Amino acid sequence: MKNNDLSLHQALFENFDFFKDRIVAYSKDKAYTHQDFTDSIKALSLYLLKDKEIRSIAVCIENAYFFSIAFIAAMYAGKTPVLLGNITSHTFDAIESKADMVISDLNINRIAVPSPAFTEILEIAENEYRALSEIDLSDFNDKYFSSLDDNSPIVFYTSGTTGKSKRVNKSLKSMQIDISCSYELYDSLETIENLRLISTVPPYHMYGLTYRIFMPILRHLPMTTYMLRYSEELSNYTEPLVLVSSPAFVKRLDTKIKAPDIRLCISAGSPMPDDAALCFYNWCNCAVTEIYGSTESNSMAHRDNRGDRPLFIPFSVVNFVKTEEGYKLDSLMSDGYSRIDDNLEFEGEHFRITGRKDKIVKIEENRISLTQIENLLKNNPLIEDAVALVITRNNRTCIGAVCVLKDSALAEHIEQHKDKSTDNNFTDKKSVVMALREYLRGYLPAVAIPRYFRIVNRIPVNHMGKRITPLLEELFND
Repeated sequence: MKNNDLSLHQALFENFDFFKDRIVAYSKDKAYTHQDFTDSIKALSLYLLKDKEIRSIAVCIENAYFFSIAFIAAMYAGKTPVLLGNITSHTFDAIESKADMVISDLNINRIAVPSPAFTEILEIAENEYRALSEIDLSDFNDKYFSSLDDNSPIVFYTSGTTGKSKRVNKSLKSMQIDISCSYELYDSLETIENLRLISTVPPYHMYGLTYRIFMPILRHLPMTTYMLRYSEELSNYTEPLVLVSSPAFVKRLDTKIKAPDIRLCISAGSPMPDDAALCFYNWCNCAVTEIYGSTESNSMAHRDNRGDRPLFIPFSVVNFVKTEEGYKLDSLMSDGYSRIDDNLEFEGEHFRITGRKDKIVKIEENRISLTQIENLLKNNPLIEDAVALVITRNNRTCIGAVCVLKDSALAEHIEQHKDKSTDNNFTDKKSVVMALREYLRGYLPAVAIPRYFRIVNRIPVNHMGKRITPLLEELFND
């Protein structure tokens, strides 16, 4: 493996004079140099150092350049950066138990911890830094920016099997090893002239942090500050590209537009359909490089998918150990985590994924807890019991929900009038479903909100009293 000793600190400050004028990031109307980047990191870090009560900082910033500054500055200031994953209106309900401060480019107010806007505190920090720069800064550089501990913690929050927000503790070291492994995907990206890294994913979860933030910084690849949202935007690029994408973006790609010069397309979060991978390859002559990994494990394996159903290849620092329950993980970047939630089927040293062991599913790059959906529904005053499951209709994967209402008379009324609709409050299935969807929007990303609902008098079970998925799926066959 090449460059297996990659270091964030060295990427920022070693050979500084050589890198200082290189472009780190492009916005739509501005370019930022390596010196701009490191000066902003130093300024914000010194600003954050002043508040000793702040120990952890949730970074909720979509702009990749600004995110990088806040994230790295927090580490140099001795604070723990916290990534909250998907951002919804209820993300910050219990924020005081997760972080002491939120730095964001969103309009966040009235939450339980300080929540300054990134651009505002950066302006203050840079003004103070400019004043300091009139004196000798060598003491500050020697004290605060001479090294960065590889064991610096990073905290992620993601869905757990219980449906509650799950804390995952990671380290800077595991992220650095992960980017070292990226040389196994493409070992000469740095030699491609005018290369840019573009992305369709935000930076505040493991996949985004790894390939949207750490890879361009540690491998000195210029990144765009913004996210691509529509495939038509790809036609704006004449430069060679690294595309860090979601499977959903690739599946929706409009191949009628002219293909840009994509040298590497990375995808993660959920399996890439073979037909979408084939279509992408035929369009731009570039395979979709799928990453198999998780928040807990970092990257575990990869495959170049051209629609030919390739097997996954473990990264060189990763081993899969056979157990009675399947496989466990032995990896230099797993921070002691060994559980694998998928069923793996090996052919020699390579493998395919045959399904998940728990109630976490992945739909359009989102990790969705069926247990969380069920618990949210059960907490709604309309619902007595609920089951969530994965439904596939017209080659589209989504969530279905089977619900038992607390008001049995209402349930009976809905059953009797299921082919009719009225506008009265909660007197028909449509009004109940609309109320449930509106309630769930406060807690879940759009892709996790059930697309189909079934209102029943009782949840179907088998003769042993167990809920069996095929019995539940039959309710959605009409």
